[in-house]
Parts: sequence; C-alpha cells; structure tokens
Amino acid sequence: MTVSGGAGQELLGRLCDDLRHLREQAGGPSLRTLATEVGLGKSQLGAILNGRVERLPDWRVIRAVVARCHAYAGQHGRAAHLSGKFGVEEYWRRRHTAVEQLLSEVSAPGGPDAAEPDQATPRGLPPRPRTFVGREAELAALTAAADPVIISGPPGIGKTSLAVQWAHQAAPRFPDGQLYVDLRGFEPSGAVMPAAEATRGFLEALGVPPDRLPTSPDAQLVLYRSLLANRRVLVVLDNARDAEQVRSLLPSGPGCQAVVTSRSRLAGLVVAQAAQMLHLAPLSTEESADLLASRIGEQRLHAEREAADGIVLACARLPLALSVAACRVALQPALSLAELARELREEPGELEALRTGDEATDVRAVFSWSYRTLDAPAARALRLLGLAAGGDITPVAAASLVDVPIGSARRLLAGLGDAGLLTEHRPGRYAMHDLVRAYARELAHDADSAADRRAATRRLLDHYLHTAHRAAVLLHPPFSDITLGACGDGVTAVALADGRAAQAWFDAELGVLAAEIRQACATGFGRHAWQLAWCLSGHLDRRARWAQWHEIEELVLSAAERDGDLAGQAHTHRDLARVCSRLGRHDESHGQLKQALDDFTDLGDTDGLAQTFLNLGQTLERAHRHREALEHSRRALELFTASGNTAGEAYTLNAVGWQLGLLGDHRQAVVHCRRALERLQQVADPQGVADTLDSLGHAHHHLGDLIAAVSCYERALEMFRADGDRFGTAATLRNLAETRLAAGDRAAARAALEEAWEILDRIGHENAHAVRARLDAA
Repeated sequence: MTVSGGAGQELLGRLCDDLRHLREQAGGPSLRTLATEVGLGKSQLGAILNGRVERLPDWRVIRAVVARCHAYAGQHGRAAHLSGKFGVEEYWRRRHTAVEQLLSEVSAPGGPDAAEPDQATPRGLPPRPRTFVGREAELAALTAAADPVIISGPPGIGKTSLAVQWAHQAAPRFPDGQLYVDLRGFEPSGAVMPAAEATRGFLEALGVPPDRLPTSPDAQLVLYRSLLANRRVLVVLDNARDAEQVRSLLPSGPGCQAVVTSRSRLAGLVVAQAAQMLHLAPLSTEESADLLASRIGEQRLHAEREAADGIVLACARLPLALSVAACRVALQPALSLAELARELREEPGELEALRTGDEATDVRAVFSWSYRTLDAPAARALRLLGLAAGGDITPVAAASLVDVPIGSARRLLAGLGDAGLLTEHRPGRYAMHDLVRAYARELAHDADSAADRRAATRRLLDHYLHTAHRAAVLLHPPFSDITLGACGDGVTAVALADGRAAQAWFDAELGVLAAEIRQACATGFGRHAWQLAWCLSGHLDRRARWAQWHEIEELVLSAAERDGDLAGQAHTHRDLARVCSRLGRHDESHGQLKQALDDFTDLGDTDGLAQTFLNLGQTLERAHRHREALEHSRRALELFTASGNTAGEAYTLNAVGWQLGLLGDHRQAVVHCRRALERLQQVADPQGVADTLDSLGHAHHHLGDLIAAVSCYERALEMFRADGDRFGTAATLRNLAETRLAAGDRAAARAALEEAWEILDRIGHENAHAVRARLDAA
C-alpha cells in the first residue's frame, strides 16, 4: 500500500516509531540480527524502524519484529511495553489493521486527501440564534478554553444557543471547518443517536464519499481521528446523553476543539479527558427582559415593565420559555403582557421533564398557554407530531400522520413554526425541540384516545412503508415480494418517478426509517417493522451499511418471533442470512437460510422458498461448494418457472449460468446468461442486468473471447456505479483485471485491481486480502 502523505503518512510514522521504541525498550537484538530473523535486509528493516517507508509493511514483518523483541526482552530480564490490554500479538495486529484501513482512505485517488477544498471543509453549524443576549462570561470562558468544554444545565436553559453562538464567533479560529451533530440524547421517543452514526455523518461532512466509508465502526473511528489529526476543526456535540456517547467523537488533534452540551454533567469526561465544565444558570432578570425586548420591541416591554417582570418570573428566566412567550406576544399584538402574566401564574404545570429544579417554577406553563392559542387543527397536529419517532418530518409524512391534505400539512407546520413550537431546520424538513416533543406527547396521551393515537401511528408507518416499497421495487423488482396491508385512509405515499428518485428518498429518510422501525418493534407494530426492514435491505446492501442492516434485522426478528408472525420470521431469517454472508459469517448465514426454508415451506410460499434456495446456492458458492450451489440454484429455477415468476426465473438463470461457469461449462453458462438477459430486460431490472453482464464476461473470458469479455464487464461496471453498488463494482473490477491481464494489458489490470481492493478494504470485506495478494503478484 503506497502512502502519498498527509494524515496517512503521519499514522504510518507513528507505527514505525513505536516499533523502534519497542526494540529500544527490549534492549536489542541488534539490527543485523533482527533483520536476519525476520527475513529482511538490514537496510530494509532500518528504513521501517526509522519511518522511511512508502508502503505499509506486511503484517508478517510486524508480527515477527514484535515477537522477537519481546522474546529478547524476556531473555535479558527487561520489560517491553506497548502491548495494550489485548495481549501482545492482538494489540499489534489491531494497530496494523487500523493503519491499513485508514491508509486506504486517506491515500486513495479521490479519497479525502484529494477532495476539493469545499468538500473537505465542513460548515455544519446551524444558523446563529436569531436573538441571543447575555452570557458574556460564558462566551469568554469558551474562548479561553484549551480542552473540551461541557456546557451543562437543565432543559431550556440555552445550552445549544450558547454553543452555536460561540461557534460562529470562533469559526475563523478553525479554518478547516466546523462539525455539528444533535445526538438526541434526551429524545422522548428514545431514538438516541449512536456514536457510530455520528462518526459516519462526520466522515461524510469531511469529504469522504459514502462509497468510501469503511464498514467497521472501529475503522470509521480511526479514519475520523486521523482526518482531524493535523487540522483545525471545531466539533460541536449537542444534546449528549452520557460520556460514553461522546467520548469517541472527541477530536485528538492539537488544533481542534470540542464543545459538548448535555443535561448531564458528564463527569467521566472531566476525569478522563480533562474536559472543562461550564454549568449554565438561568439568565439574569435584566438579560431575560432583554431577550423579551429583542422579540417584542423595547417600547412594548417598557410600557408594561411590571407585567414583563412577571412573565420573566413565570418562565423561570429560561431562554426557551421566554422565546416561546415572546412568540405569543408577537403574534397577538392586542394581547397585553399583564394578561399573559396572569395566564402563566394560573397554569399549574405538571410536566416533570420541563422542571428547572425549583419547585416554585415550571416552564410547562409556557407551552400550555401557547398550545391553548392554537386552533383545533394546529393543536391536534402538534399532539400527533409528538408521536413520531424520527428526528424530523416532511410535509407529506405529516399529512399522513395528521390525516390532512399535503397543502394543509404545510400550512400547519408553518403555523407551528410561527408559534415557536417547530423549526424548519432544513428546507422541507421540520423538527421539534425535545422539550416541546415531550409536552406534545403528553398532550396526545391526555387529549387523544388510545385508538386515535394508534391510528395516527399506523398512518405514519403506512406512509413510510408504502413509499419504501415503491422505492425498493423501482430499484430492484422483487421476485419474492411481500404482501402489504391496504394503505389506510388519509395516507399519502411519495410519488417516486424512477430509481434515482427512489435512491434519493432512501438516502434522505434512512435515519427516520431506522427510528420508526425501532419504535414500531416496541409499540406493537411488528409487521410494519419487518416489512420496512425488508424494503430497506436492498438500499443498506448497496450502500454497504451491513452493520446497521444486521442490527435492524436482529431487532425485527425478535418482534416477529414475539408476535408469532411466521411470514415476518421467514423473510427476516433470509435477510439476516444475506447480511451475515456479506459480513463473512457463512455458517450463520447457512443456519438462517435453513430456518427460512422451513418457514416458507410451512407457509406454502413457493416464491419465498425459491428465493431462499437461490440464496442458499449463493452462500454455498462463497464456501466454494459449487456443485451443491448449482443444485440449489436449479431447484430455485424450477420453482420460479413453475410459478410463472419471470423476475425470479431471470435472476436465477444468471445464478445457474454463473455456477456452470465456475464448474467449467462456459458454453452453457453463456446460454443461460443470455436467456437471463432477455427476461431481465423484460422486467426492467438493472441490478440483475449488471450481475448477468458480469457473468457473461466471465464466460467469454474463459472461452477466449477477451474483447467480448471486456465489453460485458465495462457495461456491468457502468450500471453498478450508477446504482451505487459498491460490492458489485469491486467484484466486476476483479474479473475485468483478470481479462486485462490475459490480454497483456498489465497497467489496466493493476488499475482495476487497485480500485477493487480500495473498495473491498473500505467496506471491510473478507475478499480484500485476496485482492491485495493478487495485486502484489500482478
């Protein structure tokens, strides 16, 4: 692996430095002796230990150096450290793997080091608060801080506003960018953002394309830290639940700074990361009045200063409560401040989540009177929005949730925004502050019957499910489809025109869909959960989000088993098998498929049974059991043909053709694959066409028609890339490389192998090592 410089070179240098230090701690052996024992020349080993290398040394060399140094230390009564908590070999193996994965990211053509400046310089801060007052001492403390800063305090105290205000002021100090994420630590639905998800988002913001993200969370974290190692970047981690959620996200680079906001004090970060604590108190009375005045005007405030002071007192000098109060005043010019103050005094308030710690005050009052000013449709919309699990919502999804036309949903969302109860944080996407969501959810449980709440949740899930199913079918026509329930009254699915629109919708809604699946599993909507997971599986596979896919399938399988839903269990066992196979867990994949066969047999689902035989053939093929694989694929073909399933028959003809080719019958492989192409074009399955072109390329290569093979491979590559299929692209590149090599074009073969290896290494696929070895041999 060649290193071009930057963060990759620095990380490789650290590894070499530590190897040199290990030898020094051990007190030997001599360079000549050590070089002889590990099978290198003295100058070669010296270059490694002194960091004068352009390629990452093989693991064989690293292991031999480490083992010999520790053995020498033991023989001479010395202590060689740098072995970590995993044991000597495992510690160094992990380090070598991490460096290898990282270098593939930072030094690959088109990787982060080669990104355009705009792509690699994130500007992710939310807009400045429209009105921000006071906090001069806190702003100064943030400016003076050299270590991570934790801004803590009760809900509504203004932690986020302070962090964002200071971040904008300090932006010139961080010319390499500003990263921001809302970790949803206290989301009422429980949809807390995992640290791994935040890491993925940061990597994309730092210019790493989605198809270059490593699959392994550990590799993603190594890449994230390395990209920040020599940069000056500000990282704002908003709304953290606990220290564990943010610890891995803290940048280690000396030019970086982190600001964390949380209702908790996160004492673990203070101890372990020397973080500074900045605990916010409520605004002073004067600052609170200034905040009101910035919204309603100085003149109106001074005309009723005593009443204004009453509002400040009732709002407990909390910025969030004062902002909502100011919205009420601004929207109702005829309403006196005295009347508002009276309403606040009379509202008892019971929402514990909004308490300030002072039993005499409760900001629930602010939300309650703001809520009472809404007309009935807006009030109902607010309550039902509190039931949504996702972090945000679009007008078309809100229309289904609330059971109104899309135009009405847009007006309702805009009105709630005007009242300060909702924000359009991105064009066309609306979000609630978690305190408002908690209040809205409480209202829904108080004012709406259980049947109404369940109906609203079902409508929202129907919206996501029917849209996701439409998107999945556009991207890859299914040959073992699922039977959706009827789309409920009042439900609107998104009209997706083509595969490109379907892919964009999945990309935009992925986080929401994952949150809704989790909530559906927990609230008795298990059928919606597994069907949503089924629809999402192809997208997660193409994007190589295999760890997330596995997590979702495990969750929905538990729900299907709890509900006794045999169809859900059958489909989920099969999808679990698919993702296990992607993760290299072939024995587990085989076991899941056997269970799926039993379930589909019990259901009498011929197409489900056929696709499971097809998947079983693919799993056996990856285990190099080609004759058994062909038997299962032929069984699948018989079942699909008998049922008249053209899509399934077409795809399986390709599988049979491919496996015939692996067994050496390349002429029959061509016959089957051409029949597959005819049918795949009938059902408009671009993924199937790409797979079949790859199979035809393989057959033509072995029949000696290298020109036809190259043509097939290049057409397949174009389709895989257009579809965002990372693994399909890598597999075809490997095959193309062999054809190029057979044609005598070694440079083109090497280029194809390098690209294939880069993809497989980034997504953590087991085939990466084989491609690396072939690349070295080529």
